[in-house]
Amino acid sequence: MTAAMLPVVSVVIPVYNEEPFIHRCLEAVLKQDYPIDKLEIIIADGMSNDRTREIVALFQSRHSNIRLIDNPKRIVPTGLNRAIASAQGEIIVRLDGHCEYPKDYVRRVVELRQQTGADNIGGVLVPVGKNYVQRAVAAAYYSRVGLGGAALKASAGAETIREVDAVHGGCWRRERLLEVGGFDEEMVRNQDDELSFRLRKTNGKIFQCLSLRVVYHVRASFEKLFLQFVQYGFWKVHVIRRHPRQASLRHVAPAGFVLALTTLAMLSLLYPTALLCFLVLAGVYLTTLTVASLMQMRGEIKQIPGVVIALICMHIGYGFGFVLSCPQYVRQRSGTSRLFAESTR
Repeated sequence: MTAAMLPVVSVVIPVYNEEPFIHRCLEAVLKQDYPIDKLEIIIADGMSNDRTREIVALFQSRHSNIRLIDNPKRIVPTGLNRAIASAQGEIIVRLDGHCEYPKDYVRRVVELRQQTGADNIGGVLVPVGKNYVQRAVAAAYYSRVGLGGAALKASAGAETIREVDAVHGGCWRRERLLEVGGFDEEMVRNQDDELSFRLRKTNGKIFQCLSLRVVYHVRASFEKLFLQFVQYGFWKVHVIRRHPRQASLRHVAPAGFVLALTTLAMLSLLYPTALLCFLVLAGVYLTTLTVASLMQMRGEIKQIPGVVIALICMHIGYGFGFVLSCPQYVRQRSGTSRLFAESTR
């Protein structure tokens, strides 16, 4: 496509306390090879109390196509909807402050959307980390017993484009987003999954390009990782409540495991056999995680305990959140506690 044929694009970035990453993120957006006169950048800030807004203001003083809007509710879907409502572009491209994007990202998702006729298209999220905990968390994402799969391990040069259920970030026609009602503002987490299901339910197609690699800076502590996955599990129940066909075994397995461990632990106070079963189940689980980590890390022996802990945080956190949400699923109510009403970072 020639520059004259390219549509006006609104890049929307929901942020909250992204001081360590927002400078790098905005630099990456400004270095995009998309025509600058056809690119507006909208930062939806959840009233950050660090230097995020100050850094954005500095960029604004140098670049007239950057706008900062307030997101008082401090959650991603409200920030996205506010940004989309004020956007002037025909195309909406969502980016995240915790990520780094290749310089051709915007152009390629726009062109691929035009070529495929997709309702949404995106790339592959590549988790990275600097310190011991972050490297362990990133490795856990890649693990076969974590979230890793063909997309993460695909060659960076692979031009494979495949249809998927959901994709990180996104590139949509603004008109199409408004047509389906935008992002569900009750979904503190999993709003991407929920929107993707609504798009597919109305015959929409979602594609992922394996050669578009997006660097994702993972959580810097096991506690934050655990809370992140508690929220993922909690809000997945609400996605399933709205769209039961989205449910699969992989969504409920962590919750079943958590329930089994909890039940056996409680029964072990009364029955020695239950204690034995608990120890066997826990032992098999830890052995499986250790073997999987050994096979993945190989020479990095010191990193293995961290990877095992990260996997436990992901599995148990997700399962715990799912279990906590199930009673509200039965009562058809949304979560109201602060833990689930605000995004963790």
